[in-house]
Amino acid sequence: MSGAPGEGLIEIVIRPATVDDEDALVALQHASAIHHASIDPARWRIPTLDEEMMSRRYWHAVKPRDDAFVAVVGGQAIGMVELWLRRPAGPPGARIAMLKADLAISVAPEWRGRGAGSALLSAAEEWARAQGAERMVLDLSSANAGALRLYERMGYEINAFEMDKPIEPDAGTVDEPGLVRNADGELVPTLEGEQLTLRPITASDRPALFEVLSDPSVVAVWDTRGAAVSTDELLAGDEGWTVWAIDVEGEFAGSIQAAEELDSDYRHAGIDIFMSSRFQGRGLGTDAVRMLARYLLEVRGHHRLTIDPAVDNARAIRTYEKVGFRPVGVMRRYERGNDGTFHDGLLMDLLAGELR
Repeated sequence: MSGAPGEGLIEIVIRPATVDDEDALVALQHASAIHHASIDPARWRIPTLDEEMMSRRYWHAVKPRDDAFVAVVGGQAIGMVELWLRRPAGPPGARIAMLKADLAISVAPEWRGRGAGSALLSAAEEWARAQGAERMVLDLSSANAGALRLYERMGYEINAFEMDKPIEPDAGTVDEPGLVRNADGELVPTLEGEQLTLRPITASDRPALFEVLSDPSVVAVWDTRGAAVSTDELLAGDEGWTVWAIDVEGEFAGSIQAAEELDSDYRHAGIDIFMSSRFQGRGLGTDAVRMLARYLLEVRGHHRLTIDPAVDNARAIRTYEKVGFRPVGVMRRYERGNDGTFHDGLLMDLLAGELR
């Protein structure tokens, strides 16, 4: 029970978060950003709601949470806690290895200090114990005195300090506007062709990317988890992956991606591509694959490329053969389709000197 604004005692209910809560969670996180910007403006800014939404999508694609809970009063979400299990990694060292639960918590401004934070932390700890966790972990701005008091009251202790100092970077080290880096920190180039341009994909492409991934012809051969998940993952990026937008006369036609294996014993790159049905059958896919293959071979220095269409995707296989890819063999029950069953895939490769 808790005293609500302008009311008597109100019950705060803690329940698991659902997909339907996402709009409320974005609003809670946005309110938290406003609070942090007010108490520490040198390190925090106030994003727009759209920026907050895109940021959440990005980080949840990069590092999906393991669970989440919301605090609800009268059907309204007034707080949330999200949780990530952190398992010990690497060889043992001086630091004692433990399974930890990392948490992030936000409470609506008008409900701070009324018990919602304590209730959410208790639910988080109960969940963590059930997962076998030995310690709860969170990070905190040194300016957030109110949150510090809550955590100390709940038994949390300071075990480390992060210190920083503002410095002015050399002008030549700052990226110019418009430059894009992949998840590995490397600049993504724009590749120009006669019919199309491959340019770095950006967050502003989200609506167009979602639309293409919703195209029935793409849905039939792409990720079974749905357009929203695929969109978030492509925009989030991943280590070893680089994603380009396929631009045809200023229109977003699709996307092409490269996955690079840099281990010297197995060095190679893989290519994947999808395009809107409006742009299929015009030779644009062939050009896009050829352009990226040339870049991977001649600029990135790979000696071998791979691509893996479904074995019954005859149109894609013809496209890749025109570029120089050759069938290697059938990978049985390689990929799950939208019918829920696993389908065979065709492994194809191309060696340096075979590009057409």
